[in-house]
Amino acid sequence: MTTNNTAKGDCKSQTHSSRIANSAERGLLQLTLFLLIASTGWAQDSQTVEHLFKAFYYDKDSIRIVIPENEHASTKLTGFMVHKAKIVLLGDKAKTELTNTDDIFIEVMDTLQLKPQFFRVMKLKVKKGNREATCWSNSPLGVKDSSSDFIPTTLYPIRDNIYRINIKDLPKGHYLIIYQEGLSALMEPYDFDK
Repeated sequence: MTTNNTAKGDCKSQTHSSRIANSAERGLLQLTLFLLIASTGWAQDSQTVEHLFKAFYYDKDSIRIVIPENEHASTKLTGFMVHKAKIVLLGDKAKTELTNTDDIFIEVMDTLQLKPQFFRVMKLKVKKGNREATCWSNSPLGVKDSSSDFIPTTLYPIRDNIYRINIKDLPKGHYLIIYQEGLSALMEPYDFDK
């Protein structure tokens, strides 16, 4: 009978020892995963982001000037019965002001994914110190993937991956170039003032 109790006691101590070992292994595994994820995140932050398209223009001396992507863009959904998806840009004006140019050019880096007919020029409205435009709206009657903020434009092909948009007739104001296919908008907004 004592042999059975000793065997049970040995079994309990082995189980307790294996729990401690498993707990230590889990802790070590969790620490390793944390360090791996953290180092991967930091490495990605230090890498440059590859853009799917770029916007640029030529100044009066025919020098190519790239319009910087607005990195302070966000989206918001407004409304109760009628919802509107809006893109919001911080600040009441763009870094780029175009006064002496008639054309903006779009250079498509990913010609397999991006189709030229889905590039849009939008008029931005200033609200509470920011600029915003409606990308799409929905109501009980259905979804509308355009808004009055869209400016009808034509992209003229220049080369395989470069297109021209004429902005000569745009009135003074705040504008945005964005890629929107259906309800999906690519968050690479290029804004400019005229």
